[in-house]
Amino acid sequence: MFGRAKKYKVNYQDGREFFPGAKDSYRAGETVVFYFTLVATDTNYTFYLNGRRFQPEYCGGKGYKISFVMPEGDVDFRVESKNTML
Repeated sequence: MFGRAKKYKVNYQDGREFFPGAKDSYRAGETVVFYFTLVATDTNYTFYLNGRRFQPEYCGGKGYKISFVMPEGDVDFRVESKNTML
C-alpha cells in the first residue's frame, strides 16, 4: 500500500523507551500507533505533536494510545506531566 513512500522520523522528546511499540521512522501516509505507559496517579499529562496539543485515547491498563497518520515530514512528539497533589 505504501510502496516506496519515503520514511520520516518521529523525534521523541524524552526518548522512545517510554513508548512501547514505537519506531524511529514511518512511511508517509502510514498510521502510527504506540502507547505511553508511564502513567502515574495524581498526574495530568499533556501531549504535543509538532507543537500542537494532541488528545490521545486512554486505554485502561495499556496507558494512552497515540495514533496519527504520518505526514510527509519529520514530527516532534512530547509529553508534559504535572503532579496534581502539589
